Amino acid sequence: MGGERIRMNFLKIEWTKKKGAIALLATSLVVSSFMLGGYIATGNWNPWGNRHYYQVLNANFRECYTPAGGTPECQSSHNVMFDTGAQYVEKLVTSNNEGFCAVSASCSFHFIAMSSNTAAPTAGQSSTGVNGASSSGDCGNAGGTAGQNGSELTTNGFAATGGTVTDISGSSPKSSTVVNTFTDATAATTVAQSCLVIQTGSDSANRVTLAAATFSAITLQVGDTIQITWTITWTWS
Repeated sequence: MGGERIRMNFLKIEWTKKKGAIALLATSLVVSSFMLGGYIATGNWNPWGNRHYYQVLNANFRECYTPAGGTPECQSSHNVMFDTGAQYVEKLVTSNNEGFCAVSASCSFHFIAMSSNTAAPTAGQSSTGVNGASSSGDCGNAGGTAGQNGSELTTNGFAATGGTVTDISGSSPKSSTVVNTFTDATAATTVAQSCLVIQTGSDSANRVTLAAATFSAITLQVGDTIQITWTITWTWS
């Protein structure tokens, strides 16, 4: 009897140890998965140090060209968000010290500019300020003469103008839109690029371009229209 009791107690201890080991292994797997997921989402091995896993700002482009008396012909194309444009937004949010014009109805990213330049921009090209050798806030001229080396349309109905804005509301993710329809006014005009800019004035020290998109060149005749839609997607958690 005494031997059986000792054997039973021994088996009970061993089973308790096994349950503890299984529980410890399960806890380790959960913590490891959590930390791995946090690293994938944030690039940081300390997930507790990141209050927000996802903070995403994304801009997307679409145009619809309509010949006078015709039907719309639409296309969406890849667009580029400039590093300098993103930096402007970050500084505005964190310190209100973006270094350009004070945010107002005449200084915010609801203006759409156009260009005939077919040279595609890159994110690293500087998209602020007057036209220069290495930077420009004009549509079609990011990076200045050393970059896109183009020019912004300013006449014939294609000067930069404020679009109609639909703001976000509710929970993440949401999209806001900036829409404007340009009408060819006096002569045939070729367009191949659109930009989301901070003000109407071109070649200005305060000009910043957030994003630009190139698309298949279109030559509009007098009376033709082209509707530009910029969609800004906001994701947060």
